[in-house]
Amino acid sequence: MPRFADIIFPTAVRQPFTYQIPENLQDEIKVGLRVWVPFQRRKSIGVVVNLHSDTPDFNTRDVEQILDDKPILSPEMMKLTKWIHRFYYCGWGEVIQAALPAGLNFYSEKYILIKNHPGDEQLDNKDANIIEEVAKKESYLLKEAKKRWSAAAIDRLQKRGYLEVREEPELKVAPSTSRLWEWTPEGEQEKVLELINRHREEDKMYKWVEALELLHMLGLPEFQKNLTRHELLDSYTLNRIADEGLISAREVESTDISFKYEYDPSALKKLNDEQEMALVEIKSSLDKEEFANYLLFGITGSGKTEVYIHALREVLDKGKGGLVLVPEIGLTPQIVKRFYQIFGDDIAVLHSRLTVREKYDAWRSLQKGEKRIAIGARSAVFAPVQNLGLIIVDEEHDASYKQEDPAPRYHARDVAIMRGTINDAAVVMGSATPSMVSLYGAKKGKSKLLSLTKRPLDAKLPKVKVLDLKQYRSAMQGPVAVPLYEKIKEAVDKNEQAILLYNRRGYASFLQCETCGHIPECPNCSVSLTFHKSKRQLRCHYCGYAARRPEVCGECGKADLEAMGSGTQQLEEQISDIFPEVRLLRMDFDTTSGRDAHADILAKFARKEADILVGTQIVGKGLDFPDVTVVGVINADTELAFPTFRAGERMYQLLSQVAGRSGRADKEGKVYFQTWQADHPALMAAKNHDYKEFARRELAFRKTLKYPPYSRIIRFVFKGKREQRVQRVARVFTETLIEQVGGFDSVLGPSPSAVSKVQKFYRWETLLKIDPSNGAGAIEHLLDNTFSDYEHRKPDKTSSVRINVNVDALE
Repeated sequence: MPRFADIIFPTAVRQPFTYQIPENLQDEIKVGLRVWVPFQRRKSIGVVVNLHSDTPDFNTRDVEQILDDKPILSPEMMKLTKWIHRFYYCGWGEVIQAALPAGLNFYSEKYILIKNHPGDEQLDNKDANIIEEVAKKESYLLKEAKKRWSAAAIDRLQKRGYLEVREEPELKVAPSTSRLWEWTPEGEQEKVLELINRHREEDKMYKWVEALELLHMLGLPEFQKNLTRHELLDSYTLNRIADEGLISAREVESTDISFKYEYDPSALKKLNDEQEMALVEIKSSLDKEEFANYLLFGITGSGKTEVYIHALREVLDKGKGGLVLVPEIGLTPQIVKRFYQIFGDDIAVLHSRLTVREKYDAWRSLQKGEKRIAIGARSAVFAPVQNLGLIIVDEEHDASYKQEDPAPRYHARDVAIMRGTINDAAVVMGSATPSMVSLYGAKKGKSKLLSLTKRPLDAKLPKVKVLDLKQYRSAMQGPVAVPLYEKIKEAVDKNEQAILLYNRRGYASFLQCETCGHIPECPNCSVSLTFHKSKRQLRCHYCGYAARRPEVCGECGKADLEAMGSGTQQLEEQISDIFPEVRLLRMDFDTTSGRDAHADILAKFARKEADILVGTQIVGKGLDFPDVTVVGVINADTELAFPTFRAGERMYQLLSQVAGRSGRADKEGKVYFQTWQADHPALMAAKNHDYKEFARRELAFRKTLKYPPYSRIIRFVFKGKREQRVQRVARVFTETLIEQVGGFDSVLGPSPSAVSKVQKFYRWETLLKIDPSNGAGAIEHLLDNTFSDYEHRKPDKTSSVRINVNVDALE
């Protein structure tokens, strides 16, 4: 019987802590359970990662409570999280924290309660009131107490011995439900229109009738929280329409998506020859129930999604589960609708805009086997799909699969491959523009390359024309060159649609004083503030700082501030000016910050309530609109402004992806790239739809400079509020690193980061290039030795400087 438990916590500390197991818990405790233990000066939730009887050479504290009936992580998931902890050099607890939803992770709450009653001692009225209120409830949530009274008052009573603070595990997450409105049998659309027209003829367009007309246009079923965004649709009007017997409401789980989409498994599409060949390859590994890794390279619109769906159906027929990873901005209603159409209620959707309760509900439904397919963004790689047989990583090249801050800084694509290895599952990575790392891996035999070179029904790739802005200086209509202007006008006249991409949000890049040249900067970061005209605000896109647009220059006091550069807000305004009759929608971070705003904008565009969709890179991901025949990229050079060796790759991927939004049905598509660098190799390759030529040049460039995939990059970021201390730590740590790796050749730095100050923290960095064959063990050994040696050299007064480790950094 094990007498000790190794327990980890959600901190950057990499080693577990050993606790003694009391006799009354020895039969119950298991690896993967959460426990309540004393940790430092408080009590915390930890996860058991090992049980043993090896008596340590130090005093141990007891495990106080077991919080779960059964392990919350399977043996396979314990193995995966341990690999991430070693490979990405972070705390094991940090990984488990990322892998679990709120309600099942390390979350706890602090409460205040009476420690000693003051008795006859005199207290002022405020303190006496606090004691009385806390006594009534037995315990009081600390954060609520601080809001109601003050932190100073609570601290004062705690110091006097009347109150104490206790921390308790917070485990309960109630099921999440929402009110859903639907048409009744009486609410047939003909009857609704008849009622509306009768009231209009009688000049009796009451508020509820106007609301009914809007409801008829919007369509049902829909959640009340979405309907009430419209001014006309409030509780009164909805209930009044319900009184007429036209609509009714019911409570449904918020994760229930069945009301939104039609389940019709007969809509499974027949595959063409290329798609069938790819499926046969994938099916061979599914039949063997063994790990295999595939790179599905298919041009835009070639039907990769249909291959995924057929492969998932094979998996489900074998009684296994599937996991589909999609970039966050690619997780569109169109994607979910297509998967739901075939798989119905077998699907659980996971993404960042779900509430805590909704994530918990979806996670539990997968863990219990009630749902067998998880579709989600980066963190869905941890979804507890039972009997996992297939993992799909769509748009595998997308940078959003790499977690940056906070730790663990994992790459979901590589974690998916390791999870497939552990679970004997097949992994399919799909892309029209595979990353150089994945392509090189396929060439080296790490994955098998499958190709889709044709669009269904022999639809053609769109024709791309490059517009050199140096030659069109005098032939512009606002922000668009004349050829693009004419094609947009032609498309709108034919009742077709256009998409315009400009990968810069806001109204203007910055404000500048035309008298003294001063540019307002963020007080917390070393960047200029972006001007957002609609709210008359200057905003920092790094820390969120916002300020009203100043009337005068903060440097010279003159009222001479002008907007410089441009963004999607300004583009929307300019397009509206040159096409006054055209209906516009804008899609960027600012317009999609609401919970369902992303879906709402796409739904409006799909219903043809707009002729032109203007946006950032979001408009280039996972969209399929048959009436889009014109795509324009306002400035194709924006990606080249990023100080990274991947700038060319980012440019090619963005241009190719957005070009693929055009001409996806039987209508010919036309794409225009406006650029100041018309001869750039990445742009020319995108124009010619020539990925092979782009990849050939890009790999040759990286081989010369030993950039990934010919090396792996570990990025060390040094952060602190005093720049001199940050510099000292960066210098000493880098010297230690150079000694460990045996020379300067593979170490770059230290130097200030590209943005050298973020949220009041100064940032320096060092890059280490290592051989790509190094695995988790080699990296862990190197970094353990480096940090151990550094601890003996650490400069004085620098304990506040943090060192972040980013293994396989993208930039």
